[in-house]
Parts: sequence; structure tokens; C-alpha cells
Amino acid sequence: MISLSTADNALKNVYLDVLTDQLNNSLDPFFAKIGNTTQNISGNEVKKMIPLGINGGIGAGTEVGALPTAKENSYATITSKLKNLYGTIEISDKAIRASRDEAGAFLNLLNAEMENLIESSKFNFRRMLYGDGRALVGTIASVGSTPNECSVVSPVHMAVGMRVDIYDDLNEPIEELKDVEIVGIDYVNEIIKLSKEVPEDYQLCAQLFVYLKNSKDKEFIGLKGLCDPAITNLYGIDRTVVSYMTGGAETIQSAQLTLPKVMKYIDDVRLNYDGNIDFITCGFGFRRDLQSKLKAMTYNVDIQNLQGGFKSISFNGIPIVATRFCEDKTAYFLDSSVFHLHQLCDWTWLSNNKGEVLHQREGYATHCATLVKYCDLICDRPNRVMQVSLS
Repeated sequence: MISLSTADNALKNVYLDVLTDQLNNSLDPFFAKIGNTTQNISGNEVKKMIPLGINGGIGAGTEVGALPTAKENSYATITSKLKNLYGTIEISDKAIRASRDEAGAFLNLLNAEMENLIESSKFNFRRMLYGDGRALVGTIASVGSTPNECSVVSPVHMAVGMRVDIYDDLNEPIEELKDVEIVGIDYVNEIIKLSKEVPEDYQLCAQLFVYLKNSKDKEFIGLKGLCDPAITNLYGIDRTVVSYMTGGAETIQSAQLTLPKVMKYIDDVRLNYDGNIDFITCGFGFRRDLQSKLKAMTYNVDIQNLQGGFKSISFNGIPIVATRFCEDKTAYFLDSSVFHLHQLCDWTWLSNNKGEVLHQREGYATHCATLVKYCDLICDRPNRVMQVSLS
């Protein structure tokens, strides 16, 4: 007979390894190149010393002359609080009791919950990789004749079932629209349907901001944030003073995207910042434009097999990977060696004082389990990231 204890043991001893493997190794091609580390963790923060420049105590001299004068290396200190990432499953008591006498039915129930948790966690983590830490998943441009149907500016960061908080055009929370569920999405016409109606007072706002529930400004800073000059403080360092903490950014017309131009972006990072561009991630529109340029110049477009089982086209041996989470006409030229995911621990289950990971939700006839990871994505040299946007 299946019991809560059986389910609890299955989550801890069977499913956790599967979840960890999927979320670490099959998440995203860019993430597969990033090193995970438990180093440089101090309490609930990442503290890391970054050397600046080269050692001054080098030089040439005569056989009996003075040796080069030693000079202390220059360092910058990165400090950032670990971010708290969660994923929760919930199973009703009725569903558990209905399947307790049939192991196959119970396994199907758990498998379905685990598959959904994996896909949801992958979606959210990938969105953060390419975001700016704000947890902004979209903006509502206008409210339709049906007050719970809204036109949005690109809903690619949204998914059916996502729970969100909506803020007004002054970026203040709308109390009536806290914890709203997205119940439908028309990606072609860029329309979403909400589980609640937008109050009449807010229907004429210039725009409304949609954030992941309870997550506003609590995510780690991804690629977009590294190249955004509006983020003036990164890892405790004032970017208006320390220029190497800001990634490059350039907007050009599509017609200006040529192979020599692409090569110049790669060379500039090498010459100016001693970086080695080894990965290009972009939106689908940018990849189509670049691929057409490669074909027009009869450039041999190779297909690469990447870590994690992913495939991509390449330029000059550098993989070019498109993702929905980059803006359609934007690309990021990256030196992956300067990225590290600093983690206090790997993915694990939250447990109560009895060591249980599956426990009753207080006041409800449901049992829940929560997957957790405490981590932060750190880029040691943001100036080795180049953002290119096509107009």
C-alpha cells in the first residue's frame, strides 16, 4: 500500500537525482558552459576578489642590475546576496488516497508532477539567465473589451499557468491584481487572458507591468542586466565609476550586419578586454538575419554538437544559439569563462523538523513539497559581454 512515507522517500531518494540532473545538465546551451561552484560563499552572500590588470613587478634587465620592483596587484571586491529559487508541487489528499492501493497509478501521479516541475523550473531559470533581475515577464499595452483580456508587448516570457503580480504605470502594485493566473495566451496576436479582470480605474493606464508572483527585483542578474546602463550598481560596485563592470552595447541596422562586422565584435573584446568570445546567444530574428548573410557569402555553415545534447550553427567555430528569452533582434557575444553560478548547495527539497519533504499544507487537504536552490549568477568581467541589437 502506498503511503505518504513512501511518497516522501521517493521524492528524496529517486526523483531528486533526476530533477538535479535535468536542471543542471539539460537546461540551456549557454548554462551548460557555465561552471557551478560552491566557492566564495560567505554566509548568505557571494564575496569574490577580482584581479585588475597585470602584475607591475615584471620587466627585463641586466645580469647584475636591479630586479623589477614588486607592486601589489589591484583587486575589486564583488559582493552579492544569494538568490532564493523555489519550485513547489502540490498533490491533493484525495488523489493520494485514490491511488494508494495501486502503485502504477501513484507513480503516474508523481511522474506527472515531477515532469511539470522540471519544465516549469527550466522555463523560469532560462528566463532569468537572459533577464535583468527584475522578474518582469511582460508589459500590458492595453486592456480589451473583455477586462481580463490584455494586449501585451511580446508574451514570450509568459506561460499559461504562470502566477503574476501586476503593477500600474507608476510601477506601484495593484492590490486587486496580486497573485493573478495567466489562463490563456495567444502568442501570434500577443494577447493574454487573466484569471481576474483589470479594475476599471487601471484600464486606461499607458502600460501595466507584469512580474512573476512575489519575485520583483529578487532574481539574479542575467545577460540583459549586464549590458543595461540603467543598472548603476552591480555586485556592490558603482558602474558609473568602474567601466569594466558594464557590458558593451550597440544598435545597428540589419543591413549593416556583415561578417566583417561580426568578426570585429569578436576581435574588439579580445583586443580591448583580453576576452575570448566562445559563445553567441541571440533571438530567432537575429539568427535568421545572420544565417542569410552567411549563405549569401557562400560561407560554410557548420552544425556543432554542444554539451547537454544541444545543437547549433556556428561562425568561425563559435556556436550561435537562438532562444526565445533573448529579444528577437538581439544577440550577446560572450566569453563564457567569466560566468559562474555560485551556489550554497545544489537543488534539494525543503524539509520540516521531522525531516519530511512532503507535508500537509496547513488548512488545506493537500500535500506539498518545495524544491530549493540558493545561488547567484556572477560575471567576473561584464565588459567581455557584447550586446548587438538590430533595428
